This record gives sequence, C-alpha cells and structure tokens, in this order.
Amino acid sequence: MICNLTIYLKTRKLYMHYSIPINIKLKKLVRTLHQKQYRDQNSLFIAEGEKLCSELLDSQFSTELIIIRDSSSSDVYDIAKEYSDRGIPIYNAPKHQFDQMCETKSPQGILAVVNKKDFEIIPNDSYIALDGVQDPGNIGTIIRTAEWFGVKQIILGGQTADQYSPKTVRSTMGSLFRMNVICVPDLAECIKVNFKNIENYCSLLSSKTKLSKVTPKGKIGLIFGSESRGISDNVVKVSKKSFLIEGSGNNESLNVAVSAGVSLYHFSKFENVL
Repeated sequence: MICNLTIYLKTRKLYMHYSIPINIKLKKLVRTLHQKQYRDQNSLFIAEGEKLCSELLDSQFSTELIIIRDSSSSDVYDIAKEYSDRGIPIYNAPKHQFDQMCETKSPQGILAVVNKKDFEIIPNDSYIALDGVQDPGNIGTIIRTAEWFGVKQIILGGQTADQYSPKTVRSTMGSLFRMNVICVPDLAECIKVNFKNIENYCSLLSSKTKLSKVTPKGKIGLIFGSESRGISDNVVKVSKKSFLIEGSGNNESLNVAVSAGVSLYHFSKFENVL
C-alpha cells in the first residue's frame, strides 16, 4: 500500500510520520458510526479531537485506527506519532473528506476509531443510574461530573441514549475512558439484584424529602430520569428512597445534568459515600 510521507518541523526537531491515504470503504465505515445501529453492528465508535485522542492513549480502550486531516497542526502529528509507535494504523484525508467524517463544525484534525468495551457491575458500590435520559450531551456531562466527584460507575437503563454517540463521547471530555459505563435492559431488576445493601435514591419532584435533609449512612446509588417523563414507577418502587432538590425559582424542573451535579455535591460532603 502506498504511504504518504509527512514531514514537519517543531521545536527545532525534524519528525517523520507515515500515514496511509484513506479509501472510500473506510470513509463510509466512519460515517456510519454516527448511527447507533452501526456502532452496535461493528462494536466501534468515534472519538474526535486532540484531547479525546490524547486521553484515549492512556485508557483501557483498544484503538482500531487513527485518521488525521492533511496539513494538521504539529500537536496532531505528535499524537498520531504516539499511536504509530504502538502499531496503530494512521490514515490521512484531505480536509473536505475529513470534515465529512466529523460531527463538529470545526474539527481539530484528528479522530480515532475505537473498539467498544464491556464493563461489569460492581455490586453495592456507589453509582449513578439514568432512566430514559435522551440527550447525549447531558449523559456526557453527567459522566464527566461523576468522575469529578469520585463515582466510577454509571448505569444506563430504559431508553437512555447511547454512551458511544459522538456527542456523548465529546461531552465526557475523556472521562468515558476512565469510567465503568454499563447498559442494562431492566434498570429496576439491576438495582434490586446488585444494590440491595446500599441506599438507592431517586431524584423526584414529588418527593417529600429535601436533598439538604438527606444524611446517608454509607455507599449510595443516585437515579435520575428524563426531564419530560421522570423515573419509571418500577424503578422508584425498588429504590424505596427519594429526594427533592429544592429551589426558589419558577422553573418546573432542573436540567438533569445540573440535578446530578447538585446531588453529587451534597453527597460529597459525607465520608465513604461516593
């Protein structure tokens, strides 16, 4: 296969980087990975941008290949070289083709095609569960916020959006690569079987218990639902406990990612809870 030799100069050192011109078949594959059915079918997803590709290097995820845009920055070539040194194939594409493979309006010049990874539930350890949350940006923000507060386990149930959608992956800012994110077909059953020895709390507008009054005794699970439908009845029933995030404004509800952040801040004040 013919290789394209790219030479660039940075900090007075000369680097040489070999990349393979992208082909039509690969370009089509990457474009299909914007859809969940093809991510599931191929067990692959996309990570766009310098930060995500840098974070990916130190993760447990296996990278299938890297694609860089022609005439990218020296930082992009540095990242690509690290992958190349590990034996990961590097492909290059002209700007118009590269942009077609990306979801962002101003792509940074590098993307990774990554193998999906399955994680096991850690029973009776702290977790956040999402029941039917549809916005990928919210899911990504919650994953990122959970890592900040020390929660390593995210459980996606019901009709919750895919953690591997390009928008979700970008919104995690790399946290996805360090978190255990597990999809389950039946969230209520999952909680009942795996978390019966810890306190499981639903965030509910109908709860009589204010968040500020909740004093946990040990590890907890926090469950959030969609802003339109809330948490399903069977999940509320099995969880048994709930809280209300009190406010003084006129809005009917908080954004779910904000709710998760406020809740995590409250519970982070207690030792050995998160």
